[in-house]
Amino acid sequence: MKPTKLKMQKLIDRYLKGKSTEEEKRIVDDWYDQINEDDGNAEQAWASKQAMLKQQLHQKLNRKEVQVRKLVWLRTAAAAIVLIGITVLLKVKMSETDTKTSLFQYATSQSIDLKRLKETRLILNQEDSLELKGSAKIAYNNDGLVVQTGLEGQKEQRLVANEEAYSTMAVPYGRRAEIVLPDGTKVWLNSGTQITYPNAFKGDKREVFIQGEAYFEVAHNKEKPFHVYAKNVDVKVLGTSFNVRAYPDEKQLKTTLVEGSVALSYGANMENAVKLTPGKMAVYETDKKIVVANTNLEAHTSWHLGYLYLKNEPLPDLLKTLERYYNVSIHLADNGEEERSFSGRLGLQQDIKEVMEIIALTTGHSAEKTERGWLIKK
Repeated sequence: MKPTKLKMQKLIDRYLKGKSTEEEKRIVDDWYDQINEDDGNAEQAWASKQAMLKQQLHQKLNRKEVQVRKLVWLRTAAAAIVLIGITVLLKVKMSETDTKTSLFQYATSQSIDLKRLKETRLILNQEDSLELKGSAKIAYNNDGLVVQTGLEGQKEQRLVANEEAYSTMAVPYGRRAEIVLPDGTKVWLNSGTQITYPNAFKGDKREVFIQGEAYFEVAHNKEKPFHVYAKNVDVKVLGTSFNVRAYPDEKQLKTTLVEGSVALSYGANMENAVKLTPGKMAVYETDKKIVVANTNLEAHTSWHLGYLYLKNEPLPDLLKTLERYYNVSIHLADNGEEERSFSGRLGLQQDIKEVMEIIALTTGHSAEKTERGWLIKK
């Protein structure tokens, strides 16, 4: 009896985890062999990307490492089945919605606790990961993927990334990172941020997904717009500089435009597009409309330059930002102090002790180091 699609998904999942019985292994092997016995009709219905991938896989499978390549192929197929909701036997083209959905589902499937993570992690092809110590920088160029860390004396690493796969860069609390994407777009990632992107931008869009905060300098390409997906919002740009803040533990998404233009869409059908002009900030809260207002650009983008410019910043919000940046716990002794605000400039290259002393002095408080972290009190 031919297994159902759901049954096949479960069998492949067990196969990849090494939990298959001999009978289950045989079913998966037969399924794999059947796929390669294409009668020619399926390929006509595939998008050119899938057809090209199939040809590449066929060539690889004829090399010496047949069993290894077969496993890699199955991993790719399983990811497509589970995350996108299709199989390689699909008879229709993937729509734009499928592409965006696959990126979102892949990104949110990464179970990474950024509070517990010690160093920045680069996850390639879902299975392989690399720990990047210090202030990490990675860049895609014609020679592949170049990886640098902030550690003195450490040489560059050059890697080869699968162009058909997604990668994720996870930046823990207490760390920052920079990445140059395959199209030349530069991205600065703040503490507690995760970005997921394809290793090669194919098709008519460039799409990435973020959780946290990132500053973008997008490489101009009028024919291939750049999309940032965060929470329930699509930020569409052609070539511009802007900041997106979308932390999972914050209700609001904030997009601040420095130069160029962007359009934000939200909702199930990504309708209700709102355009931004430089110097404006768009604020979106789940199930509410996007609100656009003038803003101080420096206050929302200075972090990527190594300092915070603050103007009447609520003290609890400032302390939350510093918790992420320095990976420490900071508490207010008196709940009544939550109405306090802070204005000034904080250099983020300073030690946390110096920063706490500046805040205490400016607000008329004292800062005390305790077993739980830092305590701000009168």
